Amino acid sequence: MALQPPPMNRFSLVFAIVFPVFSALQAQDTAVTAPGLADAARYLAGLPVSEGSPLAHLMHNPRWEAHAAAMNAAFAALEQRQLGNIRSWRQDLLAPTTQGRGTCLYLFSGPDFLYADAFYPDCTTYLLQGLEPADLLPELTAVPEAALSNTLQNIEASLNTILHFSFFKTKNLREDLQRSELKGTVPIMFVFLARSGKEVTGLEQVSVDQEGHVANGATGSIRGVRISFTDSAAGARKTLYYFTGDLSDDALKRNPGLVRFYGSFGPTNSFLKAASYLMHEGGFSSVRNFVLATSDTILQDDSGIPIRDLPFDRWILRFFGAYPGPIHLFAKFDQPALRQDYAASAPKPLPFGFGYQWNRQNSTLMLAVRR
Repeated sequence: MALQPPPMNRFSLVFAIVFPVFSALQAQDTAVTAPGLADAARYLAGLPVSEGSPLAHLMHNPRWEAHAAAMNAAFAALEQRQLGNIRSWRQDLLAPTTQGRGTCLYLFSGPDFLYADAFYPDCTTYLLQGLEPADLLPELTAVPEAALSNTLQNIEASLNTILHFSFFKTKNLREDLQRSELKGTVPIMFVFLARSGKEVTGLEQVSVDQEGHVANGATGSIRGVRISFTDSAAGARKTLYYFTGDLSDDALKRNPGLVRFYGSFGPTNSFLKAASYLMHEGGFSSVRNFVLATSDTILQDDSGIPIRDLPFDRWILRFFGAYPGPIHLFAKFDQPALRQDYAASAPKPLPFGFGYQWNRQNSTLMLAVRR
């Protein structure tokens, strides 16, 4: 039987872990600025940089012009097929439930800020995690143009599946991110930030120690980045954290600092998509229980929290789309109970694809709201 957090005490797990670090965390300055980051993000995203930018001459390179054309076409198609429909759906069906909570927790996300922003544009803090590393960017003007051209090609390759199917293929992503001069997840996150209309104002390497304290630099055992940005549409300054971390039970037993840090933000809007059904297995019970304990809402496909761990006496559940079962690769994680819930609830169809079942007619999406 799967472990459950204690009933009727939603904060018992979180406070036991993180209360000692909460005050110190809130005192952190998360808006360190650095010149040129906004232009770097726009250049990588295939968008024009500001007038007078040191990067302006690089836009005349035929490889960048081809990259810009490819990115314009891909994101225009994505807007029509996915993002515009997500925003309309969210406004009607998700926002009334999730507004007022400032944190989006997106575990097993990789660098996918794009969908976190589409579903949760009102959040001011985004907490992302993956196994892929995050390195600081070099000055783009110091990178040879041939290496920059190679980087642009790798960005296009890395984005291929998420722009067409809404998720990253982990193995392919890991290989793509190590091929070019600009390694790791930061270039991809910069592309998503720029293409979603954000202006990057800060990039710092940060780390988290065993107790969940966050510090600048690579001093802690878990490393990542903090990206500061402005969102003109929301009129707000926001923060994106991305950490490279293993969330298996064995890893969290050795080093619980990452969930202690995430838990210090209090009740979250949690988001799970194409999560490899890891929390369906015994080796990820700790992170599953953490998500259940710290979340006020959970928006997910069937690869996130198993339906058996979302009982109706603790969660209000709404179902959208369809449940045809997992794709063949994950066939053993079929959930007969979820099939029954779908059959009994007559869910509304989805106007966009989501998760491994990328075709909208077969996509599964469920919203759990704590009672």
